[in-house]
Amino acid sequence: MEMILNSAAPFWVVLPAFLAAVVALGLAALLLAKDHASPFYRSAAAAIAAAGLVQIGNGMGLLDAAHAVEWRRVALAFELLFPAALQYVGLAFLKSEAIGAESGSRWRARAVTALAVGFAVVAFSGLIYVQAMTEDGRLAVALGPLGRAAYVFIVLSLALGLSQLEYILRLTSDPLRYKIKYVLIGLGAVAGYGIYQASQLLMLPVWNSDFVLVGALATLISLGLIVFGFGRLRLRDVRARVYISPQVLYGSVTFLVIGIYLLAVGLIGEVLRHTGKPLSVGLSILVVFVAILGLVVVLFSRAARASVRQFIARHFYRSKYDYRAKWLEVTEAFGLCVTAEEVLDRLLELLGRTFGAERLSIWVRYEADGHYHQVRSVNTEPPPPPLADDHPLIAKLMESDDPVHADKLKATSGATHDTGHEAFTTTDAILCVPIRSERQLMGFIALSQQFHGMRYGQDDFDLLRAIAHHAGMLHSLARMAEEKSDAGELEALHRFSAFCLHDLKNLAAKLSLVVQNAEVHGHDPAFRQSAMRTVAATVQKMMALITKLSLRSTHPGTFELVDVQAAIAEAVGSLEGKLRVQVQSGHVPPIRMVREQLQQVLLNIILNAQQGIAQTEWPRSDDPDVCILTEERNGSVVITVQDRGPGISADKLRTLFQPFKSTKPAGLGLGLYQCKRIVEEHGGSIQVNSELGHGTQVRITLPIAVTEPQVPVPPRERGMLSAP
Repeated sequence: MEMILNSAAPFWVVLPAFLAAVVALGLAALLLAKDHASPFYRSAAAAIAAAGLVQIGNGMGLLDAAHAVEWRRVALAFELLFPAALQYVGLAFLKSEAIGAESGSRWRARAVTALAVGFAVVAFSGLIYVQAMTEDGRLAVALGPLGRAAYVFIVLSLALGLSQLEYILRLTSDPLRYKIKYVLIGLGAVAGYGIYQASQLLMLPVWNSDFVLVGALATLISLGLIVFGFGRLRLRDVRARVYISPQVLYGSVTFLVIGIYLLAVGLIGEVLRHTGKPLSVGLSILVVFVAILGLVVVLFSRAARASVRQFIARHFYRSKYDYRAKWLEVTEAFGLCVTAEEVLDRLLELLGRTFGAERLSIWVRYEADGHYHQVRSVNTEPPPPPLADDHPLIAKLMESDDPVHADKLKATSGATHDTGHEAFTTTDAILCVPIRSERQLMGFIALSQQFHGMRYGQDDFDLLRAIAHHAGMLHSLARMAEEKSDAGELEALHRFSAFCLHDLKNLAAKLSLVVQNAEVHGHDPAFRQSAMRTVAATVQKMMALITKLSLRSTHPGTFELVDVQAAIAEAVGSLEGKLRVQVQSGHVPPIRMVREQLQQVLLNIILNAQQGIAQTEWPRSDDPDVCILTEERNGSVVITVQDRGPGISADKLRTLFQPFKSTKPAGLGLGLYQCKRIVEEHGGSIQVNSELGHGTQVRITLPIAVTEPQVPVPPRERGMLSAP
């Protein structure tokens, strides 16, 4: 029915509109209070608030029928601003999550906003909504001269906003999609109803009062999805995305099911439409809206897609997977990977599309501490503690090329390894698949049980083993390419150092000239002032060059028997008491290496600890800043350096020994890389264990010199890192 002027509607019809407005404005205020600095939160709050203000205008239009046109114009202004806010929701999200927004998205958002503001200003004139006379002689609210143009703009701009939301959902993967799915579906539902309402007005240019009640209920349902989307971030039951392998059959079955579903919904709507009861037309519209919204939610449901996959595999295929199609998908997924990180990203996505695991994660061995850390996961919980290489699961994975039933090891790990038990509890892992690189265990895949309790079969094992092998090989190749690139950068740095050395020689010659002139004119006050200015400027330039010059070319040095305690004492003594160092040296045999290089390694580690401690605000304590312990173990000398600094985060620990990956803001990332090279070229090893808030422990292991040593071949000439 049309909106008739001077005929107020019952309050129960208007109540849902005001309730939707309260929920929308309250949610918008909550988002701004939570993080007003976030562009995504601001734009989402603006879109939600605009939807709420539309409901206020609609509700007041029914209550205050005498001014229904004015209230309709107010609601229209916010209907026009909602698509603009929706554009910025997508744009802010694309920018913040680095999905790859096109440069044109920003200009499209600005253009939509400009047109929306222009139409919103015109909305308060008589060009869009006017009073009109119905056929029975009553006054109603109808579209004016520019009314159709305004609603064509609303349809087009909302369609653009919906396409952008779909673009975001399509390009994201778990766990990111888990976080945003219901929020974007809720905003898209508001936009979808707006398109429907605008299209109805374009066909029949008279405002229908049924739009108020149906629109309010649709907005409440959409807001419920948005609230759930923001609230479910605290839920702990996260499920993984599943992708059906036989694409053609999956698409056919899905299309058939959706067609039958929509046909049934349409029949229900027609039945309601022809009942002849009040609000029957509006109720049928609401049923269709809820049905379509539910269909969208189901289409993005992992459990529903997993059920379809299992149904197809059970009833249409003898084998669970179409291996030819699946392997083409695997090669395509990894085809564009350049870095090792991209390999891990594609591996997680591929596993999520293929297997019905509710939870899955990827673990990789860190070179720094020798432990296995969770580096990728579809879960939103914080990662569990790393697993040491003596954990029963790691020991079993090292022995086997086949997937390992981790649930069978839970009892053992829970009894003897607390961190291992926590890892099992957090990931719900029941199956672990080794990832090998050159026969070495570089990591593993952990999968929980599948949807509906389905067990993993031989088809799953075969495909998992093939994918893990392919990913391990590609990861190894990517790491080799990265190391080659790092070597090229080091070579370029060597060439750069030659130019710096040339400049340093010129500056030193300049200082030498000042010294020579001082012997003749040193008594002249004017000369002394000029000389001091020259010295200061030259020293400043030299310090700048030294900062840039991180490597210095030296002779590799002479191998000799080195007393470890004496080398440590010399390194600590060179600090001149700037750091409280406690040395606990037991008697250890000598080692054979270049003394200067051992001192360089020790000094680098100690100075790294000093810089870390200087950046913290620990309360004053009488405890030493650094403790150094030496001991003999299994035919080697072990030097342990423990500091009480801030510790190193897991993501930085992973790249600790890679060049040009520094944990310090002004560092070049070459110190520990060079230390590792020195230690390994002397037949030893270096390991770093660290945790945020608990300091860092560096353990250096070097072989004891044999009784009748043969002089080893000195390491190749290379740049050496000067102590920071």
